[in-house]
Amino acid sequence: MTTIVYSNGSKMAGQAPDSIGELLEVLKREPLDRYLFDGHFITPHGNTVRFFGNFLTVSHVFNIDTDDPDVIQPLTRAIRRNQRTPAYLAQPYSKERRANERRSNRCLP
Repeated sequence: MTTIVYSNGSKMAGQAPDSIGELLEVLKREPLDRYLFDGHFITPHGNTVRFFGNFLTVSHVFNIDTDDPDVIQPLTRAIRRNQRTPAYLAQPYSKERRANERRSNRCLP
């Protein structure tokens, strides 16, 4: 089984990424940002799964590829649980948010 952690946490160049355990803790506390990724935080890639995203209120970017069920299962459960929280569900869908941003960024006559 292989797990590649490209990024996990708000780190400076050269710092080691956070553990997957730390990501699981952040997923318990902070809402994912559904706007940036349209809610697609889990993407199958052949025999592997990519976990990719960030949070609404803190910067903790994660980008992880794995084929390890012991990583896939807890991360999938934690992300799905996060997506059912009121803080996540209260965020507008990306299309709505983009439309609102476009309206608010228009120059007034």
